[in-house]
Amino acid sequence: MAWLMALHIASLVIWCGCLLYLPALYSAGPRLRRQAEFERVRLMSRMAFVVIASPAAVIAILSGAALVYASGASGGWLAAKLTVVALMAIFHAYCGHMLARLGHESHRRRSYRVEPWLVMPPVLMIGMVLWLVLAKPVLFIDTWSVP
Repeated sequence: MAWLMALHIASLVIWCGCLLYLPALYSAGPRLRRQAEFERVRLMSRMAFVVIASPAAVIAILSGAALVYASGASGGWLAAKLTVVALMAIFHAYCGHMLARLGHESHRRRSYRVEPWLVMPPVLMIGMVLWLVLAKPVLFIDTWSVP
């Protein structure tokens, strides 16, 4: 099970790094002056999303599911963590949407703007996941009783 945990942590670090990197990279694109620089950033964005972030996300989610199954983990903290992971997956899909938009508008590279504050959601989600996993707090969900 140690190898599964190592795989989960490694893929999670890569995925989280990409979730932080992609919005920053997207926001740099429209500010570039030359078309060649813009194309380079667009290609880097696509490679980071398709080749690195998406496989890392799939591996992180699958290895996490295997860890939950193997360890029999349960509790309110796990439900909260899975909710935050779902939000991370939604943000990942939004990054894909921004990438598609960046690709379709390459001839009009200044037609939209990606705000730099888009780096904040992944920072908050990553922090919440770390807190939930490391602290395993007793949440309000844990106090619910089933009749």
